[in-house]
Amino acid sequence: MKGKALVVVDVQAGLFNKVMKVYEPEQLFSNINSLIQYFHQSNNPVIFIRHTNQSILIKDSKDWQVHPQLINTDKDFYIDKYKSPVFDEDTLINLLKEIKIRDIVIVGLVSHGCVKAACLGGIEQGLHVTLISDGHSNFNKRPKAIIEETNLEMINYDLMICKTNEYIQQGLLDLK
Repeated sequence: MKGKALVVVDVQAGLFNKVMKVYEPEQLFSNINSLIQYFHQSNNPVIFIRHTNQSILIKDSKDWQVHPQLINTDKDFYIDKYKSPVFDEDTLINLLKEIKIRDIVIVGLVSHGCVKAACLGGIEQGLHVTLISDGHSNFNKRPKAIIEETNLEMINYDLMICKTNEYIQQGLLDLK
C-alpha cells in the first residue's frame, strides 16, 4: 500500500432519480471514473461509501447500490454509513487504519453535505485530505454555486484542493 485511498461518497443510483437532478452527472461520472482507474492502476484502494436510510437508500435495494455508471470491482471496499458524516461512525477510520491509509482523496455527493463533512471529518482524524474540486456535485436550485462555495470554503481548512486531471498528472509525475 502506498498510503492513499480514493473515497467515493454516496454516488448511489437512487440519488439520480430525484425530482431535482444531480448537476452535470455525466461529467461527474467521467471525473470519478478517471480517478478510479488511476487508483486501480496504481494499486491504491478505492472505498465506496453507501448512505443507508429508510426512505430512498434502503440497504440492498437497487437505489442503494453504487451508481452503475461508476467502475467498481469486488477488490474495492464498500462501507455502509448510517449517519451523515461518515467519520461519525468507526467503520471508515478502522478500515483506513487497517490498510494503513493516511491520505484520502474525496469525491461524491453532495457537495455541501456529506462530501464537505467527509473532508472535515478526515482532517479531524489527522488524515491528509484532498478534495477533487470537479469530483463532487449536488441536486440544488443553485448547483454550480454550491460546488464553487464548497470549494472556496474548504480552502480555509488544512487540505489540498485540485481538479481531477491535476491530481492524476501530479501522481504520474510523482511516479517518475
